Amino acid sequence: MKLIQFEALFIRDFSTKIWPFPLHSHNHYEIMYIIKGRGVHILNGIKSDYFPNSIFFLLPQDEHDFQIDEETHFMVIKFLPGILKGGVNNCSTDFWSNVLNGLARKFQLNEVKYIQETQLEKLRVMIEVMVLEWRQYGQKTGEVHIHLLRSVLLLLNSSFDDSPEKDIIKLEDTLIDRIQNYIHSYICYPEKLTVKELSMFFRMSESGIRITFKNKMGMSLREYIYSLKLQLIKERIRNSSSNFSEIAQDFGFTDSSHFCRFFLSRTGITPMKYRKT
Repeated sequence: MKLIQFEALFIRDFSTKIWPFPLHSHNHYEIMYIIKGRGVHILNGIKSDYFPNSIFFLLPQDEHDFQIDEETHFMVIKFLPGILKGGVNNCSTDFWSNVLNGLARKFQLNEVKYIQETQLEKLRVMIEVMVLEWRQYGQKTGEVHIHLLRSVLLLLNSSFDDSPEKDIIKLEDTLIDRIQNYIHSYICYPEKLTVKELSMFFRMSESGIRITFKNKMGMSLREYIYSLKLQLIKERIRNSSSNFSEIAQDFGFTDSSHFCRFFLSRTGITPMKYRKT
């Protein structure tokens, strides 16, 4: 099972006695911090005990599950890499790609056991600040969270400097990562998101890019684009006073009527009714 997230940055903070999700992978990266509780984390078929102040860094392709022995408090940061870079991820050798690749390597090699308690405490405090900001502002994320996320990743990466394992394992960004980042970057430019444009950009046939995306994501390329656009439009309607003509123009619709028809067909209500409710 693959859990699909359309938000570039998403936060969860919860306590539970029973893990509420089946074995799954994601379309995003994930940082998980265990505040309290004990049990077993199953990652790509490998079981390891977890306890208070455990931290996990998950790749999109990782499959994981939890067996909870005692009520556990999770703080979770989910993100797509494009939010770190502020643009399209064409190159796997840029700074943030190297940071993410480095963290993936170190967690795969289980170097996490070399993180000092003082570093874990700093990470816990920074993640708690992200959660507090998220709660204070109506469970929304903003620029503060993006900068804090960058700081968390940099601190986590620097925490391994004294570990004995220095073998280099290069983990390239996957094709699906790059396609998702491209879509997020050009979601307001429909002409950039045609199958023809995508196939030319990624040097694949049109049928090839459709099939690859559907197989990896569990939904069609078109459905992903429309669902992402709808999510961003909903956030814009909720969090701004922009009129619908402005929103229509900003998201590449030909006019406000086209925008309203799109919204009504996807939600069953008009944008005006959605804003009122």
